[in-house]
Amino acid sequence: MRRWSPYCGTAGLVLLLLGFLGLGMAPMYKGFYVIPWTLATVSLAVYAAFNPDRIKGFLASRGARYGAGSAAGVILVLGILIFTAVLTNKHNVRYDLTSSRRHSLSDQTLKVLKALAVPVKVTGFFQSGGAMRERGKDLFERYAQTSSNFQYDLVDPDRFPAQAKSAGVTRYDTVVVEASKNSEKITDLSEERVTNAIIRVTRPGKKAIYFLTGHGEKDLSDSGRAGFSAAKTALTDQSYEVKTLLLMQSEDVPLDAAVLIVAGPRKEPLPQEFEALDRFLRRGGHVLFLVDPESGPELAAFLKRFNVKVGFDVIVDKMSRLYGADYLMPLVSHYSRHPVTEHFTLASFFPMARSISVDREKVEGVKVTVLASASDKSWGETDLVRLGRGSAEYEEGKDLKGPVPVAVVGTINPAGEAKKATPEKKDTKNKEGKFIVFGDSDFASNAYMNLQGNGDLFLSSVNWLAEEADLLAIRPKDKSNRPLMLSQLQVNMVFWLAVVIMPLGVMTLGLSVILARRKEQ
Repeated sequence: MRRWSPYCGTAGLVLLLLGFLGLGMAPMYKGFYVIPWTLATVSLAVYAAFNPDRIKGFLASRGARYGAGSAAGVILVLGILIFTAVLTNKHNVRYDLTSSRRHSLSDQTLKVLKALAVPVKVTGFFQSGGAMRERGKDLFERYAQTSSNFQYDLVDPDRFPAQAKSAGVTRYDTVVVEASKNSEKITDLSEERVTNAIIRVTRPGKKAIYFLTGHGEKDLSDSGRAGFSAAKTALTDQSYEVKTLLLMQSEDVPLDAAVLIVAGPRKEPLPQEFEALDRFLRRGGHVLFLVDPESGPELAAFLKRFNVKVGFDVIVDKMSRLYGADYLMPLVSHYSRHPVTEHFTLASFFPMARSISVDREKVEGVKVTVLASASDKSWGETDLVRLGRGSAEYEEGKDLKGPVPVAVVGTINPAGEAKKATPEKKDTKNKEGKFIVFGDSDFASNAYMNLQGNGDLFLSSVNWLAEEADLLAIRPKDKSNRPLMLSQLQVNMVFWLAVVIMPLGVMTLGLSVILARRKEQ
């Protein structure tokens, strides 16, 4: 047995390593590492029993002492790494150092997650090892770190077909968002779609957004450049129910209207329609007016009731040429401090806009402030004939000097009705009316909806009017790659520095060290 004991020692070390290999490959099967470790213990015990002198001699050798020191160092480093891993797992902090904040959630998503009152479960059906699985995991992890009410799971539909069938999933890379008894499926993974799905499944009901029709307003079903199909889709994605309203066939605006949008009418509404709009606003309704240049004077006279001055002009902005736009597409970058434009830093472009300002004649119970203005280089041109010939210039005392206001926001609190209302009816009769007036409707059309901050400004206005405070933020954006473009000279410099000079320097340094040691010997 003594003669075979060295083989037992070697076999014990091999079995010990096989046990660690089995633990790493299949930790769920204990036999893969328990059996090798048991046999390794018996083999090493046999070796130690028949070779005590060798073991004592090895432990007393210089190599053993150095090896023990190295092992202690390795154990210390492993301990530090394990401690750091445990600490970071419990206290995880992420820093996004990219200029475009591509690895951070948008303000709107953060507001939605912080306002979650019910648990939300997201299940991503991705193939194992696929790129979409890693992308989804990274995105969902950011959501989970923001809200404890957000949970996610990643499922491979090939390994768990029954779970995919029960969720109604028939294609790869489908995401199912669930809250309470509501569920939503996403087939195009992005932060915007996930956030909008969370909004839809967590809201108890849908608020109705009405678009006025019958006067040549923007068409919600038109997918062309001038249509409003993109605006309709954006509102639907935020869990609104979009409807149309032919007011000339109704006595009043429907009671379920959270917001009424008047989007660029080409013809004047009838007098009874103006009176219906007036009643709607004074009973606490909310209206978004998008008034194009050269539209009729009756709408301007109606808005004058609420301390709004609609200019009969067209805004000219020389700053727009710096961005490759036309002089008649003013750049809007001046925003007032208001919930609609809170933390709003995106510029907006208004193709062919008119000035909208606060009227000097005050109206009792109405408070109006400027919401957005064009640049300092803009002015409101009143000579439209001269403008059509392309020779317009600013004229002091005749044209409106910049920065020209292009949007106003106002509230209505009828003082007369407040005095008549009883305490029981005060909340219903004196609800504050709200309105926003823009001097252009094309900025929210299909052609310009996704241009810079246009879509965000439109949606923020609707959300404020609909009293959806958690949606007043910049919408999530698709993160596009920003490749580093190098000139040929820069490419050559990188090649010579990384491929030739640096390796040659290392080789030279190594040879000099070798030669120096040979001289010493």
